Amino acid sequence: MKINKRLAIILSFAVGTLMFASTAMAEVASKSGYDQLKDSLKYTGNSLSSKLSSYTLDMSFVIKDNNTVVSSTNVLDKCDLSKNAKEQTSKYTTTLETNGTKESYYYNDKNSSISHDSDEDFYRVIELKDSKDKKIFTNPFEEKQAGDLEKISDALVGNLKDSVVVTQNADGSKKLSGSLTEAQIPALVNAVASFEFKNQFRMYNPNETTSTRSKMSKITKDIFVKEVKGTMDVNKDGLMQNILFTGTLSGKDEQGTEHTLTFELLAKVTNINSTTVTKPDLSDKKVEKQVQKDDNKLSNAKAYIGKYKSDLVIEKDNKFVKIGERIITITSIDEDSVIGNCHEEYIKGYESYGNSKNDFNFDGKFDKQAHRDASFNYTNSSEKTVKGHIFINPNSSSINFDIDGQRSNGSILFDNNFNRMFD
Repeated sequence: MKINKRLAIILSFAVGTLMFASTAMAEVASKSGYDQLKDSLKYTGNSLSSKLSSYTLDMSFVIKDNNTVVSSTNVLDKCDLSKNAKEQTSKYTTTLETNGTKESYYYNDKNSSISHDSDEDFYRVIELKDSKDKKIFTNPFEEKQAGDLEKISDALVGNLKDSVVVTQNADGSKKLSGSLTEAQIPALVNAVASFEFKNQFRMYNPNETTSTRSKMSKITKDIFVKEVKGTMDVNKDGLMQNILFTGTLSGKDEQGTEHTLTFELLAKVTNINSTTVTKPDLSDKKVEKQVQKDDNKLSNAKAYIGKYKSDLVIEKDNKFVKIGERIITITSIDEDSVIGNCHEEYIKGYESYGNSKNDFNFDGKFDKQAHRDASFNYTNSSEKTVKGHIFINPNSSSINFDIDGQRSNGSILFDNNFNRMFD
């Protein structure tokens, strides 16, 4: 999926650019304009993820270096929330690579996903299991870091409050527009822009010499914002209809050569509640089929009922000597909890090492997001409450069992990985 990885990089930077645009415009927006901007973005994010039945999202993102197009990405998403289905076509073009044009197709619903890249002669079909909770669009304002980012944006609101114009139309819709020049942009915003730019483009394969990221990552000095401008049309309900954003950065590479980078983002939401998503007919296509399970859920939980062991070892006469075993017995397990016990057994002649052994029962509750990791509490021999964790490995017949504060010491060596005991 080469094109999808590249597309993810471009989309990631586009989102980061848009978030910076919101922050930059916050510096110059009137309070009402800034609040309307935030309200519209939040309402749009919520609508695209849950309120609308269907829609089409058309986006293009262009990067220029000294007025020369470095890359362009066009993405067309058709989303049907009522069927939990999505169809995406994309085209990526760059002047920095020999084969500079890539196209991809992607379709998914609750039962399957279909993908195809222009450099492949087949369609990849994956049958999905236990994926009913997966959303086709994730609201960025529901992410954990969204609240902190909003606070940062709010904190950057300064004294300049008249560069964003809100035009109210007779039908209730409105247009938000604004611009910033180099002299208007506060130093703090420049610092944030420089940091974000370096952060977005610093992680790439060092062996790459012609990719977009490797070329742009060399621009590391004196990065500042020269200009920011944009417009956004919002319907009467507050839903974004289209947004056009242009940002210009200036910077120098390691040799001191100046670069002017321009980022242009255009996004449109159309065919609201009237978009049709159709699963492609692959009857005459070459197909590669796979089956994918949800790694966060245990589809075969009952198979993990049984005993698991980890050796207890000491070092004696410059050799490792096994003195016993720690055994975990799982007696019951489902998607919510795992129940069992832990006890230690010592080989004859080494019983004295078990004077302070921990034998206890546990009842672990699985994390709601990751149904393989459970936490539990138990009371040890000193009448203290101790916390532990058990992790079910979905790719093997093993578990990881860890007790907080309990580590191998100078006398007994042990491992937290437990392998299944078979009769």
